[in-house]
Amino acid sequence: MTRIRSSIALVVSCVWALGLGGAAFAADMGLPVKAPPPPAPPPLDIHGYVEWDWESFLINPQGQALIDHSSATVVAGLDWTLYKNKGGFINRITTGGGIASDWSDNFPGYWGTFEPSANGDLFDVVMFISASVTFGQYWTLSDTFYNVYSGDVACNPGTNLHCDFRPNNPGFDTANVGFGFLNFNELKLTLNDSFTGWPITFNPYVTWYYEFQGDNGIQMPACFSCVVGSDFIIGMTPTINFKMWGAPWLTAKVPTYVTVGPSSFWNGTSQEPGATIGGKTQGGPAGSICCGVASSGSLGVFTTGLTLVAGLTWIPSNYGQWYAKAGFQWYDVINAALVQSNVISICNGGPCANWQTKDIIVGFAGIGVGF
Repeated sequence: MTRIRSSIALVVSCVWALGLGGAAFAADMGLPVKAPPPPAPPPLDIHGYVEWDWESFLINPQGQALIDHSSATVVAGLDWTLYKNKGGFINRITTGGGIASDWSDNFPGYWGTFEPSANGDLFDVVMFISASVTFGQYWTLSDTFYNVYSGDVACNPGTNLHCDFRPNNPGFDTANVGFGFLNFNELKLTLNDSFTGWPITFNPYVTWYYEFQGDNGIQMPACFSCVVGSDFIIGMTPTINFKMWGAPWLTAKVPTYVTVGPSSFWNGTSQEPGATIGGKTQGGPAGSICCGVASSGSLGVFTTGLTLVAGLTWIPSNYGQWYAKAGFQWYDVINAALVQSNVISICNGGPCANWQTKDIIVGFAGIGVGF
């Protein structure tokens, strides 16, 4: 028995020696040494998201009212982290993109001129690409380019306005109106002020918004009265998590911003039908549709509201990180030309209620998943 145990001990000792000192032993004997395998490349750091929202009123970030009743929005995208370094000055570099679409029925005012719409309940499609750099631990500089398409723009002499969408509707005035997409860019600088240690973070930011000129001389993602050019979105998103109150799955946000720019950006008299822009006439007699109201200053729209986001932690994480959200947003349309833009959009130039054009409250609810 003793010899057997001794033999086992000898084998174990040899295995240990070869395992831990095998390389040195092989070197001493002049035997070839196998090179260690190369380190495995880091896994791709790619994340995606899908979100569905219902809103009681469709309005774009520049304060242009689009649909004054229920609509639905679907957005999906991917983000790829190219670089991460918590200890350096450059902390993260990401790129990504996505697609979104808005859906509704019985398009109002200007949008319903050719009902039924060219694409059924589909109002528009938005495609975007983005890139961002996080630096100094708390600062993020991001850039996003947007391309918007819709087939539901009324384009015919006497009623058309900025017909720079694809001409899918009957009566399109090909003689006077060119073809183009709605292209614009947002360059955004954000501060993550979580370093304060306060229970609430404010996350201030400033965005430079720039519209590109299309092949028909203009683009109008901002508003009917807006000219080619740029303005700034100055805002913050105060955020508080309810962890200290026993609800770490619940977060409240107060998205707040104001649009600021040169008064000429909301020049409500320069792009009405009949005006010659980019060498092309916009169709219709001057003053027949838009806008006839001059810009009233350097402010466009102010907005604030409340958003509650609840993590659906009861869903297993291997199915993604699910969440639900709900809230409201109030838009105070300040610029007179922008108010008139909303009169054109919602009521086709006719009488409009204040809640449709100036003091606009949007209720919303949605569900989404990140993975």
